[in-house]
Amino acid sequence: MIMGRSLIDIFKSSFVMVLLLAASIAALALIVERLWYFHRNRFNGARGLNELRRRLATGGADAALTWAKSQKSPLGRMFTVALENLGLPTDELDDLLYSLILEEKLRFERLLGGMGTLANAATLLGLLGTVTGLIGAFHNIAQTGSGGPAVVSAGIAEALITTAFGLLIGIPTLFFYNYFTKKSADLMVSLESTSERLVVMLNRMKAAGKVDAPAPQPHAVPAPAPKAVPAEDSSWKF
Repeated sequence: MIMGRSLIDIFKSSFVMVLLLAASIAALALIVERLWYFHRNRFNGARGLNELRRRLATGGADAALTWAKSQKSPLGRMFTVALENLGLPTDELDDLLYSLILEEKLRFERLLGGMGTLANAATLLGLLGTVTGLIGAFHNIAQTGSGGPAVVSAGIAEALITTAFGLLIGIPTLFFYNYFTKKSADLMVSLESTSERLVVMLNRMKAAGKVDAPAPQPHAVPAPAPKAVPAEDSSWKF
C-alpha cells in the first residue's frame, strides 16, 4: 500500500507507471546481463602474460597456443591471434592485435547505450507523471469548482508517486551505466598495454630463437578442382 492505495490500483490508474514498470524490467535485465558478461570475461593482463611466457619457455608455441585457446576471455583470444601469426612482421602483428582490441571494445560496450537511455528515460517519465498528475488535479478543481484536499489528492498522489518511481529506477541505472562504462575503458587500457608487452616479448623470444611459429594443423586433402583457383593467403589468421 502506498498512500492508502495498492500497487495494482496505482498501475491501473496511471499509464506512466506502466511505462516505468517496463523500463525497470528492461534496466534490470541489462544490468544483470552486463554483470554476468564482465564476470565471465574478467582477466588479469600481467598474470596472463607471465603464464604465456612460462608455457612458451617450457612447451613451445604449440603448447602455448593450446593453452591460449582454452582461455575463454579477451586475453585468451588476443594470445591466440598473436601465436597464430608469429611469422608476421611486427607492424602487421600490431595492426591485427589492435583490430582485435577494437572488436573487444564493441563487446564491452554492448547494451550500454540502452542502459544510459533507460536511466534518462525513467527520470523523464517520472517528470511526465508529475505533469499529468498536476493536470489531473487542476482538472478536478475545474470540474468541482473547489480546491479542497479530497479533490486534488488523487492528482498530487500520482505526481509524487511517478516522480519517486522514476528516480528510484533512473538513479541506480545511471550508477551501473557509469560503472560499466568505466570498467569497459579500464579493460581496453589493460588489453592495449598487454598487447604492447606481448609483441615485445614475442619479438625478443623469436630473436633469441626460443620460439617458432606453431606447426600448421593437418587439413584434409580437398577433392581435385575442375579448374585452377587462386592460392589462399594462409600467411595470417584472424
